[in-house]
Amino acid sequence: MNIEILVHTLATDSIGARAAARLAQSFVARHQVTVVTVRGAAEPHPALRLPAEADVLALAPSVAAGDRDDDETSQLVIAGDPEFRRYNRADDERLRTHLSASGADVVVALSSALGAALAQCRVPHARRIARQPAPVERLPESVRARWAELYSELDAVVPLTRADAAAPEYGALRAAGVEVRQIPEPMLLAESPDKPTTGVVISAGRLVSHRRVEVALHAFAQTRATQPGWQLRVVGTGPLRRETRELVTALGLHDHVLLFDREVGEEDYYDADVALVTAERQDSARPVVEALAQATPVIATDAPFGAPEVLSEGRGGLLVPVGDVHATARALERYMADGSLRSAHRAQALRIAQSAGTEQVGDAYEELFGAVKAGVRGRWGRGRRRTGGDAPAEARTVPTADCRVLPDGAWEIALSGVSGARSVRVKEAGKGRKGVVDFPVEGGGSRARIDARALAVLGEGRADVYVVDGRDKERRLRYGRCTLGGARDIGHLSDLNHFHWVLPYATEGGYFRLRVWSRPSHAELVTVDYSDTSLWLTGWLHGEWQLGGELMLLLRRRQEPARTLAAGRVRFESGWFGAELNMDEAMRARLLMRENWDVLLADSGGGEPVRVARIADDQVVRRDVQRFPELVREEPAGLFGPDVDRAVVGLRPYFTADNELSLVVTEHP
Repeated sequence: MNIEILVHTLATDSIGARAAARLAQSFVARHQVTVVTVRGAAEPHPALRLPAEADVLALAPSVAAGDRDDDETSQLVIAGDPEFRRYNRADDERLRTHLSASGADVVVALSSALGAALAQCRVPHARRIARQPAPVERLPESVRARWAELYSELDAVVPLTRADAAAPEYGALRAAGVEVRQIPEPMLLAESPDKPTTGVVISAGRLVSHRRVEVALHAFAQTRATQPGWQLRVVGTGPLRRETRELVTALGLHDHVLLFDREVGEEDYYDADVALVTAERQDSARPVVEALAQATPVIATDAPFGAPEVLSEGRGGLLVPVGDVHATARALERYMADGSLRSAHRAQALRIAQSAGTEQVGDAYEELFGAVKAGVRGRWGRGRRRTGGDAPAEARTVPTADCRVLPDGAWEIALSGVSGARSVRVKEAGKGRKGVVDFPVEGGGSRARIDARALAVLGEGRADVYVVDGRDKERRLRYGRCTLGGARDIGHLSDLNHFHWVLPYATEGGYFRLRVWSRPSHAELVTVDYSDTSLWLTGWLHGEWQLGGELMLLLRRRQEPARTLAAGRVRFESGWFGAELNMDEAMRARLLMRENWDVLLADSGGGEPVRVARIADDQVVRRDVQRFPELVREEPAGLFGPDVDRAVVGLRPYFTADNELSLVVTEHP
């Protein structure tokens, strides 16, 4: 069959765009698939991983997803629909024109707005199906009656949860002859529940009030006394980002919570040991199933339309009352303290999620297509194939690399979109840099093993990754899904006589690139603690340190006039260091209202001082996800003499683009 999927845009890494990509993945093995976008260029966002076999047709490639090219409001989208303001008359006309000549056998709309539009457009010979992403009861009261009236013109409607499918509005649709079938969102399933233990808890979703991220933060804070080695990752965009950051600081979690301003990905869940879903209301079980699909146990609230539909207590996850911080903390501590419980629930989680795999969801839609009787509103048959004029499938068939960290610290690279691959080649990027390392492709031309020790010949900087065929022709690899949870164990590199660390990341264009740190000596920062007047730094040393005498903590001013000052002595024992950075030193040395100081360690050997940094982790750029609070105090009396007014000065640590520790010293008005 020729299937078209209607979505607002593929130009952004949004929930709707991901749903389109996953649904296309469910269909492409057996059908011809075209994703039709109402707004934005046809080239999909690199993070979406739309299957290369699917075409893309952009109805308005020059109009950005949030722009309006017509001042008149849409007549097809119901006024009051949550997405009503996204659309206008120009969109209506483009949709009508396209659908009237589409040639599709099935058209699936992925939102209530596009479902209403589809219900009012003539699509010759096609089955018209709307997927309802949110419960009908969440639609405004003014919208529901019109929604039911329009949706009665469709052939089928797909609610995502059983509770939503039982709503009275669906009963009315069934009475009108519309097929109603609850089918979950398709998910990409982890290959196996066996994965590295990471000590990571993840809380993902929009930073809005009903998500109740403060419950996750308070619960995590309660576990710190008994389970200090864990980290919480909060992933999501939204208006409460500043408030969330302030709460992290107020709870003293600056060293234990990372905030990611982006949509969550499968790799985020795979890299976590536990997922937290603390929302007071949910539109579907998607956040829960996404975690389960990556073999990650879930602690979730028992809110309607969500976790209770897929979880039963003690099977793949734990249910807690909405807003109950203490119950959430107790559930977290159970998982943190019991590795065997996490292991058992990982296997259960993956089994529970099997019904939401792309293949299984494809089968469910096949049954739905068969339930819509032939001859009622069109014909079956392959029909003519619609090619994606703006982005043909072959143009997107680019070599792509997924990677995961193995228990021994090596990486496994899985290749797609290539044939005849002989090796994976890593080449230093930049003028005058010539380092090259090749790794053979095995597994029928689909997999390569990257040994981190072999990359130790690369100098510090960046390196690009290519796939090489039998004629030594290189093709640059796109960045796929990389799970790096095991990267935090440096034990597999302890035999190297210098510090060496490599992490993969995606460039702005979506290509696979490596960040390489390679230095004779390294001071890895582990914690930053605060007192009233000082910062306390702890970490470990790696490489060629001369530890026969003193180890000194230094501050080096970046602005002119440059200056390096001794900021204190450092205790060290068995490779670990501890240092107090007293704020008075920075107060005495400052010359400007605002200036920056780099933090270094120097040994007694007289070599070049070494920057203190946090590198041996899985974060390529830490400054975007971790923020330290400011230490603020009034200058001590007489610091600059009895006649000089005392100032209020703030000192805040931060990470540079290279994950090295610096301080910003600011005189407050």
